[in-house]
Amino acid sequence: MALPSVMVLPLLIVCAAGVYYIYNEVIQFMSKTLVRNKVVVISDAVSGVGTECAHLFHKAGARLILCGTTWDKLESLYDSLITDSDPRETFAPKLVILDFSDMDSMEDVVTEVMECYGYVDVLICNSSMKLKAPIQSVSLELDRNIMDINYFGPSTLAKGVLPAMLSRRSGQVILVNSIQGRLAVPFRSSLGDDGGSIILR
Repeated sequence: MALPSVMVLPLLIVCAAGVYYIYNEVIQFMSKTLVRNKVVVISDAVSGVGTECAHLFHKAGARLILCGTTWDKLESLYDSLITDSDPRETFAPKLVILDFSDMDSMEDVVTEVMECYGYVDVLICNSSMKLKAPIQSVSLELDRNIMDINYFGPSTLAKGVLPAMLSRRSGQVILVNSIQGRLAVPFRSSLGDDGGSIILR
């Protein structure tokens, strides 16, 4: 007995919706499986991108090391993560004060990060300092500060965790950067310089 032609389209829609639902469930399961128990460091966890990454990785069961410049904001993020999650499926995040403008503290920061779990699986370098000003009005000291925060700091942190990644033959470094390294934008010379140095190295 053949199906009436009026039933074919609704049946196809239901089948497609079912396949789409199963696909989404499998992808969600795989994404959780891929990051579960992985050690993930977020260099600026209190920024917009960093906070969203923290929530996503925490829900997926990653072991988070959250970095930021102010303890109050880190504790606030910690509280929101703990409140919104199931303690049987997630790990309490570790908090580390990280200020890329203080390059003298970087060795201690790298040591503190490595002492949390002994290794890092994923390092997300998303810290950045933005400045909008004509180039002639920006002091050399401010240029250096921008380069420390946007280039030298993330580079130093990456080099600090890299030996453990290489010895384990596993790990990823993710640099969140600006398009201004490739595209000239008025009044953004310093930001373009550091962005270009990260892209081109």
